Amino acid sequence: MRNADEGLEGVAGEIVAEIQASIRTRFPAASFNIRIGPDGRVYLAVYTNATQDFEVQDLVAERTVDSLIAGEVKVHVFPRRLPPPGPEATAPSPP
Repeated sequence: MRNADEGLEGVAGEIVAEIQASIRTRFPAASFNIRIGPDGRVYLAVYTNATQDFEVQDLVAERTVDSLIAGEVKVHVFPRRLPPPGPEATAPSPP
């Protein structure tokens, strides 16, 4: 598997851009990790503050299925939760 965070070209790039735009309508701070499998499948890890994975899946399911049926690019979307803020992000406790 290879990393493709620097961008995708062609149909794969267009589909991933559409999916990312759909996700950012609800989760503007979303971040993504894109990987390409040896068979050309696209694996898109999506990092958001969503409390349920289905919040992300509902945004992209139709487009990923359409892409599969049309024989374009197989895109697999994996919702991930952002880690909680580290200790330096919280106010210290009073002494």
